[in-house]
Amino acid sequence: MSSHPTHSCHAFTLRKAGLALLVPFVLAASAAVAQDVIRPSLAGEASAEARRQEVDRIPYNLLAGPIRFRLSATVGVEYNDNVNFAEVDTQQDFIFRPLVNLNALWPVTQLNTLRLDIGLGYAFYADHSEYNTNGILLTPNSQLSFDVFVGDFRINFHDRFSLEQDPVGEPALSNVADYGRFQNTIGVSVLWDLNKAVATFGYDHYTFIATNDDFSYLDRNAEQLMASLSVAATSTTGVGLESSYVFSRYTEDLLNDSNTFSIGAFVETQLSNYVKLRLAGGYQTISFDSEQVVLGPFPDGFLPGGENFVVFDDKQDLNDYYVNLLISHRINAAITHRLALGHESQLGVNSNYITLNYIRHTATWNIINRTLLSTELFYEDAEESGGFLNDGEGEHLHRYGGAITLGYQLTPHVTLGARYQYTQKDSDVELRDYRQNRVSMDATYSF
Repeated sequence: MSSHPTHSCHAFTLRKAGLALLVPFVLAASAAVAQDVIRPSLAGEASAEARRQEVDRIPYNLLAGPIRFRLSATVGVEYNDNVNFAEVDTQQDFIFRPLVNLNALWPVTQLNTLRLDIGLGYAFYADHSEYNTNGILLTPNSQLSFDVFVGDFRINFHDRFSLEQDPVGEPALSNVADYGRFQNTIGVSVLWDLNKAVATFGYDHYTFIATNDDFSYLDRNAEQLMASLSVAATSTTGVGLESSYVFSRYTEDLLNDSNTFSIGAFVETQLSNYVKLRLAGGYQTISFDSEQVVLGPFPDGFLPGGENFVVFDDKQDLNDYYVNLLISHRINAAITHRLALGHESQLGVNSNYITLNYIRHTATWNIINRTLLSTELFYEDAEESGGFLNDGEGEHLHRYGGAITLGYQLTPHVTLGARYQYTQKDSDVELRDYRQNRVSMDATYSF
């Protein structure tokens, strides 16, 4: 069960984490000095002016004093043959999705910019109104961001937030239609451009709040620290070190508080004018307060023997590697594609953690005038550390699928879209397989 350390323990843990984050970058400083690559600063006035010019080219359509706005409205309808992600007793429905997007930009000074991006939506279910949105939905790219350029430093203050309920992004879920959750990440990141090297530091406070009582046990807060140092090995290749630390604490005592630490190296290179590659890998560890997770409490008399809780075994600690590879390839002016694959672990929804192997491919095909076609394919292999399912053994699953999306610019203000998405999950736990087909169409008006 979760325990909540005292404030002094928190401070001691954060001090250790800070030292752990700084050590690899102190060791790497000599490598930065050895380089002799001159390039434009990423944090100076020239960079700020380049970003301002880029912003000027964004098609904002409303103006209020110095503040620029871009407003659009979307109306969409979706047919889903398995809204509850079930193997048996599947539910199909038509879902209506109105959405309003607002982007606002305020150049506070020539160098400093305040930006707001927010998407407000709703979901109406024709046959299963119990799944209608509770309140509003906030799209995942919603944010408030403020960039400040000071000498060799670029400082970004940000608050990123979303309110979603679609479970499709969580591989460990089945037999669920409403995975309502509010997520908020507020913090600051600092980029320090030394010309021969670029150092990045960041701190975020993360909050997860379930809007569905069935998932209230996932409510938590986390303190997140990250740091990286990149050195220009050549004019087209950068190498570096990266590290992160996350301290997570749950509101309820079902899942366990944890400390997550990772450290590794990365290389980013422009292999040719058309191919970019980023490869990162290293060591990841997660330590938990307990080797058990607890399901409950249940009403008196609900369980035999009078107990109010059910206790399941779970692994306490993870010591593993992480690796991720991203390749971007522009075949020609009309066709680009990206391949991502990796191995990593993250906090679970039914267990302490889940380990995920994945491969994903996306492509854009701009081959017809005023028409954009994109395709997606993915495969995931995931295994839980233990937890609520399979008598504490956890779930081992495979998920795969893909999507095809078509967008057509009907007029300068109107865009039409259509999308088909297929997802299949195969699980070693009974009644947790599913297949899902989704077909949607929408129309967007940009004011």
